[in-house]
Amino acid sequence: MELNGYLKDIFEDYKIENLQFSSRYLPYKDLNIFLESQLSGNFTKTTIGYSELGKPIYALDFGKGNKKILMWSQMHGNESTTTKAILDLINFMSIYANTAYVRTIFEKCKIRIIPMLNPDGASSYTRFNANEIDLNRDALEKSQLETKSFFECFNSFEPDYCFNLHGQRTIFGAGASESSATMSFLAPAYDEMLSINKPREIAMKLIVSANELLQDLIPNQIGRYDDAHNINCYGDYLQSHNVPTVLFEAGHYNNDYCRNKTRRFVCLSILKMLFVIGNDAIDKFDIKEYFKIPLNKKSFFDIIIKNVKNAKSNYIGIQYDEELIDGNIVFKPYIKSLDDLDSFYAHRLIDADNKFVYVNGLDFIEKNTVINSLKLGNEELGLKLKNC
Repeated sequence: MELNGYLKDIFEDYKIENLQFSSRYLPYKDLNIFLESQLSGNFTKTTIGYSELGKPIYALDFGKGNKKILMWSQMHGNESTTTKAILDLINFMSIYANTAYVRTIFEKCKIRIIPMLNPDGASSYTRFNANEIDLNRDALEKSQLETKSFFECFNSFEPDYCFNLHGQRTIFGAGASESSATMSFLAPAYDEMLSINKPREIAMKLIVSANELLQDLIPNQIGRYDDAHNINCYGDYLQSHNVPTVLFEAGHYNNDYCRNKTRRFVCLSILKMLFVIGNDAIDKFDIKEYFKIPLNKKSFFDIIIKNVKNAKSNYIGIQYDEELIDGNIVFKPYIKSLDDLDSFYAHRLIDADNKFVYVNGLDFIEKNTVINSLKLGNEELGLKLKNC
């Protein structure tokens, strides 16, 4: 079977089904459960440093080849989808260790994974570390223990390729279309002019290889992330040091607020790139195809209510805020916009049919209001999502 078909067919066989790995909340303690109970002998776990609150930061090593790949996830603690995908990847490498595809990776590649770079932020479900610093703006200063740990690991490992794994909000569309950006990628710029050198070209070709696979699975739902240069970001910094670096952004799939569909596409994208690297197939892909991937556009609301009689623009734009409550991620709807939203899209579109909308029992609609109840005329509209 050819590679793309093989990858599409096998995912459900190795996806981890444990309840804690289906949640958006993936704290440090749950990662440790996996590492202590499900890590096979093919993987070596080491401590590469400590967080600001003293939690060990782990790296997992496997493979014996000379092509070295470093990947890391959850440097933003509330971006857990790619961490779940990494655990699926590890499970895949264990289950299929004796297949030709996996043997190629083990023999040709040496892989180091940092599954959770920001364990403090992961436990509190926040973007920042314990000092309220965004680690992805600390590449130049290296002021935080997590950043220092990462770069000590980077310098000792000397990777040939880097995969920088993130999650993005539900607001992004794949270009100007009505398709949500379920997956987005970026070959970060290494200078202000957005020049293309050999390392950046390699990153672009790896992205093209993943896009080729994903277009069969989620056509028109792949975006290209903004490449404005910021040397304080890990990807831009590493690319400027001549290491091909790919940014992954796990986004929204229809009705998948727990991101268990999206994790599949992250895992398959990583696998495709690893197979391409292991088989020396990078140059089979053309960077022209990279620029055909549409740029991300902030074009989506979680909910749009149109034709609202008591709204000035006739529109209400609603977003969900994520809040950690008693170990669950609770999605709280709030009014984000009361502007004309005719050029925007929604993951859920409601037509008020020129009726009054009552928010929390009132017919006065105000921006930034948290919605506890919403009625369309006399009809109660349920906005609650399942906790993750």
